Amino acid sequence: MLPKSREEKINTILTATLAVLSKKGYENSTIHDIAEAAKISRGLLHYYFTDKEDIVAKALEFRFGSMWDEAIGEMSEIKSSEEMVDAMIQILKRNIREHPEFTAILFETWCSSRRSKKIKKVFSEGIYKAIGLLKDLLDLAGSAGIIKIRTTESEGIVRVLLAMYHGIAMQLIDHPEKIDDEGIWMPIRKMFLSVF
Repeated sequence: MLPKSREEKINTILTATLAVLSKKGYENSTIHDIAEAAKISRGLLHYYFTDKEDIVAKALEFRFGSMWDEAIGEMSEIKSSEEMVDAMIQILKRNIREHPEFTAILFETWCSSRRSKKIKKVFSEGIYKAIGLLKDLLDLAGSAGIIKIRTTESEGIVRVLLAMYHGIAMQLIDHPEKIDDEGIWMPIRKMFLSVF
């Protein structure tokens, strides 16, 4: 077996960090826990990262990036307001189903960001990147006639969508059996369609 590349080692560490954070939370996670989960020495962990805040900040960037890139890629192919709303709902369902640990970590790190400037910076940048990407997507869809919103409204709509996403995600973490309950999604779909 070939030795792992630097990037593969870092990705292994970041994936392990997310797993540890989802189980123990930020405050109760240690460098030792992360090294053990990644099956590496603490020394190697410190070779790549300066401290726990650095690892957590990079883990957030790692997951934020991949999730948003995938979501924006899917939504860039839409041709109608119905397709846009359905894509948003499917992305939300998929993120909660496939990355429940990250959804939990978002809430945990929001709390931690109140005490750590480094985590606050990464958390805020991730949220503002999401707002910017979604705003650009809505503006593009609006200019193409796919949806009917004014560009002056798009940021407000994005912020409401993210607030709904976080609120629904928080509820579904505790009740994953509800992810496929159409009784939840039909009113949300109607509400989104009324905006677009």
